[in-house]
Amino acid sequence: MFRHGEISTETDKKPFLFTLVAFLGCLTAAVLLFVLGRGNALAVFAGILLAMVAAASGTVLFAMVTDRAYIKDNTLYMRYLFRRTQVPLNKIGHLAYKDEVYSVYGPNGDLLGTINARLTGIDRVLNRLDQSGIRFD
Repeated sequence: MFRHGEISTETDKKPFLFTLVAFLGCLTAAVLLFVLGRGNALAVFAGILLAMVAAASGTVLFAMVTDRAYIKDNTLYMRYLFRRTQVPLNKIGHLAYKDEVYSVYGPNGDLLGTINARLTGIDRVLNRLDQSGIRFD
């Protein structure tokens, strides 16, 4: 789901659908409680709580959709939330793995970006990076 090429990570369908249903359900219930529960303090309080859960699930949903890494035209693209990085494969020095995150370093040892190690399809991206001769630490 949401692939960006042949060599790409993607969003898992089940967690995405679960989060989407939670977001839409909480948002709908909050609006209904605000509209139908005027004057009732308990309904307003429950609506506020549901609106907070909807905001949290909306944030998680946005993070799930924007967290990706893919290779296209010998360039590695890494994206998370509002940060997007693109690096030609020949400009990558090495990759390091720590705490379920792959850190991509340049030839001088400067951090170029990170890739979530729990993404679906990360194995295809790492396999292509390995075929390009990039060192893994």
